[in-house]
Amino acid sequence: MSTFLKQLFAFGLAAVILQLPQHAALAADPCKGVDTKLSATRKADYSRLVANGLDQKVQPSKISIINFMQAGTWTIVYADVPVADPGYFFFDSSSGNPVLKEVWGGIAEKSDEPEIAKWARDLGANKMIASCFADTVSG
Repeated sequence: MSTFLKQLFAFGLAAVILQLPQHAALAADPCKGVDTKLSATRKADYSRLVANGLDQKVQPSKISIINFMQAGTWTIVYADVPVADPGYFFFDSSSGNPVLKEVWGGIAEKSDEPEIAKWARDLGANKMIASCFADTVSG
């Protein structure tokens, strides 16, 4: 291969590589601004809240909090419980204390994302956490 073709190829490859981050930056992160830090304290607090929200008596120590999202007064935790399939538990703290509003479980496809976000907003969840949740479950 001639030096010219090698340089052209290298330039073309570099141009493609340089374009990738720009393209990726165009897609906004639906969870930007959502607090997703799952601390030990949050695990303990939400294990207790999930346990209190279940129909059956379950010890908080038997509940595993896997994922955490919080924006404004809304918190969504993905929890594995011994009496049911894992689910996303929606809490609203606008009254000062977290109140369980709903549980969502199941499988979603990317095409379901707008409908899932609307469902969460219809619960009262803010747009930020509804978008993050919809992206998380449909990803």
